[in-house]
Amino acid sequence: MFRFDPLGKNGRSGKYGIPPANPFLKQPDALPEIFAYGIRNAQRFAWDSNGGAMYLSDIGQNIVEEVSPVSAGANLGWNTWEGSFKFVSRQAVLTEAPRADSRMTYPVVEWDQQDPLLLPGGSAASVGVIVYRSTTVPQLTGRLLFGDMPSGELFHASADTLPGGGQDPIRRVLFRTDAGAAPRTFLAIVQEKNGAQGKPAAARADLRFDADGAGRIFLLNKADGIVRVIER
Repeated sequence: MFRFDPLGKNGRSGKYGIPPANPFLKQPDALPEIFAYGIRNAQRFAWDSNGGAMYLSDIGQNIVEEVSPVSAGANLGWNTWEGSFKFVSRQAVLTEAPRADSRMTYPVVEWDQQDPLLLPGGSAASVGVIVYRSTTVPQLTGRLLFGDMPSGELFHASADTLPGGGQDPIRRVLFRTDAGAAPRTFLAIVQEKNGAQGKPAAARADLRFDADGAGRIFLLNKADGIVRVIER
């Protein structure tokens, strides 16, 4: 992860600046732009408006998806660690002695790519993240929101009592399209819309989401061309 000042001039090209508090600014063997490292495939980062903590969603190799805190100079572990576990190969991690290196920054939440909630075949990818402090959707106030991109599953965990990794603290969001409807997954709603559009049902949702300043949470996908908002 890089941090730079777009209005500054002290970068190597003279067309951007390096913030003076960057953690590797004075290390000759590191790029001064680096803020944090050990990241495999970051999808999005966001700040908590209460205190300014930063979180990042990171896609794992083939086994673990994660959301991790980020601080100046943090090493999130890749490719020595995949989530909380020692990385072995594209097919394996070591489950013995998880989170054993105190120098690493480990995930606050992580999940197995083979989880039965997700699409079959290990098709998983961490996406998000939002620290939701608005009361527009009160059920999600004070929650760290993140998701699985292919399946369209939306998850949350406490942003005030941060978990220490694993799946136990993760909670799932299901949706109603009207007051009398049964709760469903986001992918099921997209597939229903596909039918009304005369299209084949999408095999995956390719979820993206964000919130605006008023606390409205918008859900996007690639399959039906609809932008949706969570009301309550």
